[in-house]
Amino acid sequence: MRIALLISVGLLLATSGTAAAATPPFGLFPVVGGAHYTDDFGDARGGGNHEGNDLMAPCGTPVVAVVAGTVRLDYGDRSGWMVTLTGEDSWYRYIHMGVRGDASSAIAKGLKNGSSVKAGQVISYVGRTGDASSAPCHLHFELHFDDRVVTPYPWLQTATILQPDPTDPAMMSAATSAVSLTIKGKVVWAVSAGTTGRLLVRVRSIKASDGSRISRTGIVVLSADPTTLATIRAGQTMTLVTAALPMTSERLDLKPLTWPLATATRTR
Repeated sequence: MRIALLISVGLLLATSGTAAAATPPFGLFPVVGGAHYTDDFGDARGGGNHEGNDLMAPCGTPVVAVVAGTVRLDYGDRSGWMVTLTGEDSWYRYIHMGVRGDASSAIAKGLKNGSSVKAGQVISYVGRTGDASSAPCHLHFELHFDDRVVTPYPWLQTATILQPDPTDPAMMSAATSAVSLTIKGKVVWAVSAGTTGRLLVRVRSIKASDGSRISRTGIVVLSADPTTLATIRAGQTMTLVTAALPMTSERLDLKPLTWPLATATRTR
């Protein structure tokens, strides 16, 4: 009888342990609208093994708390802006947050260190700060249990993906806010063909309307309509203002033709 009882207790403990292990630590996908990612946990990196999954998404895409808890914002040379979310049984790191040099796009408006958040609440925005400054915008997402870091990949695969909510300003603002650039420099070349054209400018300075830090030397290629290009000549020093558009990693990189010219003013 005692042997049977011990076996029953052992089976109960084993079953309980299996059930606990199967309980998802989080059930929400951290990036609003989803993201492209692979199982890159443990991959070799310059400073050691990769301790999370990189979720690729456009700059400024909102990210949410995957569990209820508290948040804290920190900064490091490698991590850039990092939001730590501490839940009841697990905690999470959201790394490379924000597209600007300051904290304004790294933590959602109204939040501060120690703020309580609900699961699904916007806490930050996808960026590429820290050692990801030359990489496409993405969220480096980590899952921790006490002092153990584990792969979040299995739970990301089954997590519920939230879609943008037009009634929630925090969920929409950074992803949809329009930004324009003011570029000062010398025209290298202007050419039009049919209804399209391009303008090559050797940059002296660039300022973004939202305060994003854009450091660039060399030549930038803008798209422009032929009517505007007809007034521009090579060698002219110009102040150029682009159309206002949502910031993406391609536009942040000033990829050719990603910024359309709105106005051009000759300067001395």
